[in-house]
Amino acid sequence: MKIDSKTLSLFADGMATCLAAGLPPQRALELNRFDQQSKALGKLIRIARQRCDQGMSVADALEPGRNVLPHYFLPVIRAGEAGGRVVEAFQMLSQHSRRIAPSVRLVRNTWLYPLILVVFGWIIRIGIYLYFGKPAAAAHFFWFSFGTGSLLILSGWLLLKLRTVKAGVDSFLLQIPVIREAELGLGTVLFFSTFRLTYEAGGLGVVTMFDLASETIRNSAIRRDWLKARRILEERNSFADAFGQLTLLEDRFKGMIATGSVSGKLDQSLTQLVTLVTQELEFTLQVFNNVFQRIVAFSVAMSIVETVVVCTQF
Repeated sequence: MKIDSKTLSLFADGMATCLAAGLPPQRALELNRFDQQSKALGKLIRIARQRCDQGMSVADALEPGRNVLPHYFLPVIRAGEAGGRVVEAFQMLSQHSRRIAPSVRLVRNTWLYPLILVVFGWIIRIGIYLYFGKPAAAAHFFWFSFGTGSLLILSGWLLLKLRTVKAGVDSFLLQIPVIREAELGLGTVLFFSTFRLTYEAGGLGVVTMFDLASETIRNSAIRRDWLKARRILEERNSFADAFGQLTLLEDRFKGMIATGSVSGKLDQSLTQLVTLVTQELEFTLQVFNNVFQRIVAFSVAMSIVETVVVCTQF
């Protein structure tokens, strides 16, 4: 399980403070375990301290946590260490984690709250069958719904492992209003947040920064479109030329990138872009969550009413 953004922000801020005060990495890690907030982080810190004792850098010491840390976390620390700016790297990671936390929380709530409602309704329906003295019907409903639901989830998970199926689903999602805006907004925020982070940290090539940032884009259709920019960056063309080729990036954002690139203030332009897209994304997610959660709540309520009617009629 990934470490949540809030805990990562606290950890990175604490590491920056300790390292800036001249404490050795081992002591800094010891003071920023956050075991109560995240067992995964606490376990990682214990391993990292031992690796630091062996003479490893902070980034190498944290390498075993690659699966629980965001993918951009370790490369930014390495970039900071390479440029002698590890304190600044941790400060940027803290700010970045804190900045994207609201968006990440809204995305999580998109599936978490509906899931809780469905499970709650499922338990209530079983309780109704038992209340009306129908244990056989309760058992049948339990095994049928549980088996069918498990089979559908497993089938969907296996199908999405197929590249062609996932590509088709990703393309289909971009055809649905609101979901399209949410997918594009999330991809844009995470990409440019990570790109700006590695850009400010320094020490990494442009193509490497692009590759790190592109890994945050989970929708394969969006990633495919954005890889057009990578090919142009490989030819050492400007940021304006590269991002100007993207079909799914709005023209106003292309203009902001071009302006920042020409003026030598790309970091400021990226900050402005991320702030603007984040605000729009959070609004879109709030609207979507409100509508979707109401639909799920209504459907669950109707299923409970149906169960009550069935039990009282027979």
